[in-house]
Amino acid sequence: MHPTPTLDDGAAAGTADVAALPVRGALTCRVHRARQAPDPGSPRRLFVLVHGLGMSHRYFERLQRTLIGHGDTLVLDLPGFGGTPTPDHQLDVEAYAAVIARVLDEEGVQDCVVIGHSMGAQFVTELAIGRPDLVSRLVLIGPVTDSARSSVGRHALMLAADTLVEPPVNNLMVGSAYARCGIRWYLKELPVMLGYRLDDRLPLVTCPVLVVRGTLDIISGHDWCERLTRTARHGRLVELPGRPHAAHRGGAVDIAAAILASLPDHGERFREPAQADAPRQEGRTPTHLTRTVHTYPQGPHPSGEVIEMRSVTVQDRQCRSYPDAHGSSAGRTEPDGGASPPVFVLIHGIGMSHRYFRRLGALLSADGEVHLIDLPGYGWTGRPAHATTNEGTAELIGTLLDEAGASSCVVVGHSMGAQSATELAIERPDLVSHLVLIGAAVDAERRTARQQALRLGVNSIFEKPLLSTVQFLDVLRCGPRWYVTQLGLAMSYPLEDRLPRVEQPVLVLRGSRDVVAGAAWSDRLARTARRGEAATIDGAPHAAHHSAAGAVATAIAGFLQRRRTG
Repeated sequence: MHPTPTLDDGAAAGTADVAALPVRGALTCRVHRARQAPDPGSPRRLFVLVHGLGMSHRYFERLQRTLIGHGDTLVLDLPGFGGTPTPDHQLDVEAYAAVIARVLDEEGVQDCVVIGHSMGAQFVTELAIGRPDLVSRLVLIGPVTDSARSSVGRHALMLAADTLVEPPVNNLMVGSAYARCGIRWYLKELPVMLGYRLDDRLPLVTCPVLVVRGTLDIISGHDWCERLTRTARHGRLVELPGRPHAAHRGGAVDIAAAILASLPDHGERFREPAQADAPRQEGRTPTHLTRTVHTYPQGPHPSGEVIEMRSVTVQDRQCRSYPDAHGSSAGRTEPDGGASPPVFVLIHGIGMSHRYFRRLGALLSADGEVHLIDLPGYGWTGRPAHATTNEGTAELIGTLLDEAGASSCVVVGHSMGAQSATELAIERPDLVSHLVLIGAAVDAERRTARQQALRLGVNSIFEKPLLSTVQFLDVLRCGPRWYVTQLGLAMSYPLEDRLPRVEQPVLVLRGSRDVVAGAAWSDRLARTARRGEAATIDGAPHAAHHSAAGAVATAIAGFLQRRRTG
């Protein structure tokens, strides 16, 4: 247990007990916030979803999509999980609850429906005990740990047995999450989970409690869940036939229905959930998601660094923006005339992700705001059911930048990302001030899959080994089916015909060793643009922005300077 915190003179004791718990070192919690604009005058409930040991926010994607029709959602990546930095010391359940409380305080919310799965049930229970003002309903899915089966050996056997009844995709997701958090951190937190007496703590919760389990759940058995329900002051048990420990994956709709049925005002306040594959309704506002990283430093106060990562979803097409964190407004140089610093928007090519642009983004962030984009189906965005067009993708990016309040954007597209960048410049001249195309694809004289595959293969010889690894992982993540689908779309896009419609200044940039975007093709594009110019980075291959990021940043800076003074 943590020592009792010292309160600020101006702090209210009722809200500071948990939120001000001191921690050693820095704890980082990533928040995935999803909201959908409600009908005028219709209030929105907030659902907070908390994962268990070793897992991440991705475990809740299906349940989140189901609940979004009925309220806003916050899904967390707790410290050490989901790619957040690993703490330098073991955290107990109270510490995790303190982090969750701090997040909710910073969000300025109360009376949330808080949902915890597995060990997450422990975190949210402790939250409800210490901060009853934050929790109006508590939902425990597959809660652990059964006090009669709390040994390490017993838990390992039950975990192994559970893999036999889970769908293969669930096992793959679990394995990936465990690998990401690391076996050391998992084993360090395992004793905390096994030693927490949920059955002793749950009677201290004053709000209604819904306990949910699948009938095939080996880890969270019927007797255990029934016992928890009896010990809760206002408890109810729901069992889903045929569902294993991760009941919220395959049983997302049933769990959402059980949660909504437990809300006394559900019928008056909430709409029915929209089907994932339903056509977009006229006038319906897209779902917007914001990612926020909260870093809590040492000390009793819940202040710390906040980095926002934005996302927008229309139907099943999602686009994310990762603002680069290297630069700061204090170190940026103002353009001539005192104008606002530019906003750089970096759009990757087929199969890639925002990680492809990190080096260039870090350099450009010294002069302006930077947005690294993940297009639909790439990086950590969801894969749409059907192919997306360059026009549709450009519209999605434009909506995302509107949400971020961006303007006067210098849009940089690499390879096939040059196509979406070009469409954005055509459709949104109010948003795009300059266009930069790096290694623009696809050459009109070599517009077949075979020719492109051959050139990409040859180009890989010139790329740095580290980049080849990043490329392989990104392509593997997007999947061969989506890659091939998008490749066909890219082959049919006539960049040479669309570029003359761009009114903004255009820089066509390539590496001298780029065999994908040849010199003749790049020069042709620069000539067809109304206000185009070409430049070459000596010694650089197709991914010039990665292998020669400094030279590319210098070329872009020179281009902007010439166009401002010319």
